[in-house]
Amino acid sequence: MAAPFRLGFFLKIALVAALTQPGFYSVIISYPLQGMQLAAGAAMRHPRHLNFGPGDPTPTFPGAGGMAVFVIGILLMIGLVVWILMTYLFCRLRFTLFDLIVHRGGKVREAWSKYGRQTWRYFGVVLVASLAFLILMTVTAGPFFVHMLKTAARLGAQGANANPFPMLAQMLPFLGVSLLLGLLWMIVDAVLQDFVLPPMAIEDAPIEGAFGRFMTLLREDFGSTFVYLMLRFAIALGISWTLMIIVFAILAVAGMSGAAVGFGLYSALWRGGIGARVVFVAVVAAMALVLLAVYLLLIIVVYGITAVFKQSYAAYFYGSRYPALGNVLEPPEEDMVEVRREPPFPPLIPLSEPPTVW
Repeated sequence: MAAPFRLGFFLKIALVAALTQPGFYSVIISYPLQGMQLAAGAAMRHPRHLNFGPGDPTPTFPGAGGMAVFVIGILLMIGLVVWILMTYLFCRLRFTLFDLIVHRGGKVREAWSKYGRQTWRYFGVVLVASLAFLILMTVTAGPFFVHMLKTAARLGAQGANANPFPMLAQMLPFLGVSLLLGLLWMIVDAVLQDFVLPPMAIEDAPIEGAFGRFMTLLREDFGSTFVYLMLRFAIALGISWTLMIIVFAILAVAGMSGAAVGFGLYSALWRGGIGARVVFVAVVAAMALVLLAVYLLLIIVVYGITAVFKQSYAAYFYGSRYPALGNVLEPPEEDMVEVRREPPFPPLIPLSEPPTVW
């Protein structure tokens, strides 16, 4: 990514790598949803803006309940389709990133086109693992979540002065189980990416063969594999946190500078009539879009660098124990050992002839 540094190539690899990380999708999707929730909450706190007129009751619509259920069902179906498509993209790009790092080709299109058949098998494994994880989460964390909702409803009926400790007692077990499940999923995801994917990409190995190779490694070298997984999480977390601190510092400086400029423009333009106000709104909107673009770009860089490191670390760890991968990473030289041959001696003079010096 950095030797030699080319900005376009760096951003291309960073984007491909970032799209292989589940946390990247969470950051991209969750923050806009939180913004929509804040906007909806602000609208609900000021319901007078939604009335048809002063003193008018809130309008009711017949059949609104059935329509709401229908809309929710449609949204769930759309969300399911989007999730499946994003999961396939996520799996295909993992093969692409693996090829870019192992073969060092740098061509995303060629790396993408190599692994169509393997991606479908890997995609099936990821879907089965995700379904098993959801079932496990429903069985373990689901009861705690239901109790938490019932406690919240009971405390809400008691008013603003209700005792919050029963709610806290229900939240702690739910958070503890969710944390353990999150750690379990991180381990499963690391195994799928670091140990199951390489044999499928290198040798087109079947699923059972890839898992069998990993289980053999686990039996023969459990200690090193365990230490590798711990270091993988710790070092990647340290890299991502360090980069995120830098990102938030940059965004804080940019945000304060933009706020200062905005206040200056507000003082200069807001009282200047409709035209000046339109200019002010356009400038503020452009500044907000620039800040959003910088944020997205920095998030891609953070997740891209972290993902490239994790995939490189995984490839070299597994390559030292998997000869087919190791030979691709470091091709063996054919003439590593060269036998030195001395030049032949000159032919001996026959004994029946005198030496030339005579």
